[in-house]
Amino acid sequence: MYVLAPDRKLGFHVTVSRFRDTHPYPGRPPVDVVAYLPRQLLNHLKIVLGSEHSLAAATNWAELRTTVQRVVADVVVADPAASGTIDPDSLETLRQSYPSLPVILYTRLNPSSMKAVVRLAKAGIEHVVIAHFDDEPGPFRELLESIPAHVLGERMLRELAGPLSALPVVVVRGIDQLFRSPARFGDAQDLADASGMNLRTLYRNLEPAGIHSARTLVVAARLLRAYSYLQDPGRSIKEVAAKTGYHSPWQLSQHMRDMTGFTTEHVRGALTGDELVSVLAERITQRRHTPP
Repeated sequence: MYVLAPDRKLGFHVTVSRFRDTHPYPGRPPVDVVAYLPRQLLNHLKIVLGSEHSLAAATNWAELRTTVQRVVADVVVADPAASGTIDPDSLETLRQSYPSLPVILYTRLNPSSMKAVVRLAKAGIEHVVIAHFDDEPGPFRELLESIPAHVLGERMLRELAGPLSALPVVVVRGIDQLFRSPARFGDAQDLADASGMNLRTLYRNLEPAGIHSARTLVVAARLLRAYSYLQDPGRSIKEVAAKTGYHSPWQLSQHMRDMTGFTTEHVRGALTGDELVSVLAERITQRRHTPP
């Protein structure tokens, strides 16, 4: 695997990133992959992903874009030559519309493809896997598992480091999975299941650590992912609501207002990611007072 990084003379340089010494977090959630590849490369990607991860395969560039809009995706894997001709324009457009979505170029080693790789590196697509050269299943799988850009979820986990340090490991693992893959959690019961306990036991564990609502954790994780999607100019609020498990934009806005005091539109344009993390972390650790 390779990462393209800036260079003064060439505009980029290639650094090797083989991931052979990394060890996936034991509770790492499955990765949802969307791909547009030639048949041979797609078949190899299926072997790489195995049964642990999901794959939605597109058959043309338009379908790739539609699939990205429609399904929950952690990463796109695409070959600029998937259509039979070199087409970096479609990937550049995808990157511009959905900058929060990581893209891995998986292509064959030839002059035309490498020219496209260089151009796409300048557009911010920096991860490259060369077919039949550096696509061994183990390292390739580790790259796919490590690359999803759940930056806000990771910031929230750091923000909650104090309370999390007081929790059993199994609960911490469940919360880690929640913030890295919130689409897999519909309610507090799902968090209890991920933590290997019933809901009542989960609450008994959370309360002494200063986290008073498992539901608030789940809602916060979904809102953080919604915010990430909202930063993509190619996504409407209606689309973001659907991708984060809400039945309507109104329901998303209700949760956003309840947790932050602001509408979805306001949060999209006025709050930074760090500000949203701080607001939600405060709500997670805030005890709701009931009237006497």
